[in-house]
Amino acid sequence: MTQEKTVESIISGFTASILREHFGKGPSSVYVTIYKSFVCIQIRDFLAPMERILLDQNEKNRVLKTRDLLMVELMAEFKRNFWKQADLDVMELYADWNLDDHSGMILGVLEEPKSHKLRWPEEVDETELRKEVIRLSIAGQKEPEETNFFWLNDRTLLIERIGIFTLLEKELIKNEFQEALKLAKRPLEYMLFAESEVPTIVNRPLIGSYVDWDFEEDKGYALLAFKK
Repeated sequence: MTQEKTVESIISGFTASILREHFGKGPSSVYVTIYKSFVCIQIRDFLAPMERILLDQNEKNRVLKTRDLLMVELMAEFKRNFWKQADLDVMELYADWNLDDHSGMILGVLEEPKSHKLRWPEEVDETELRKEVIRLSIAGQKEPEETNFFWLNDRTLLIERIGIFTLLEKELIKNEFQEALKLAKRPLEYMLFAESEVPTIVNRPLIGSYVDWDFEEDKGYALLAFKK
């Protein structure tokens, strides 16, 4: 347990440093969870001064697009720090931001999963949760070929969906409209989760949702944060 806490502290430290160096301001808090194949980094109070000005001018999409582009550039630096400082081989990185409450999520997918006991809250009906998430997926795009759940802790649910893009979305991806697709899909996903039965099923109020996709591999992740 001590070793895990040390690794989490190391990841929290270099995450705050990287964001501060490249955005001009670091987050006030960084909370790290490592479970199975995933490293989840939850960020609070993160908004650069220039971004605040852009938001005041209703330029939300410009801020999101800039962050997306910068995170692509920072992926190699994050992966290098995961390997050198935390001895973790991170193969994939995902990120999303809630500009309304200045929070964010960075998700790393490991090459080799860590050994952890399976977590599933006793009060949560997995069958009902799966039905609801599939219903939301159909409403937003189509039924995934595969849907997986990972409770990172009792307040954080990670949903992995594979085989999710429609033919139209695949054509947009083929024609390099990934960023436009991402900017369009994010608010739709937020709305679907906010208006869903998921909070009722898991018996927890939903306080935040974050989404990102691997357009080449046809899969996506949704991180749901709950108030316990």
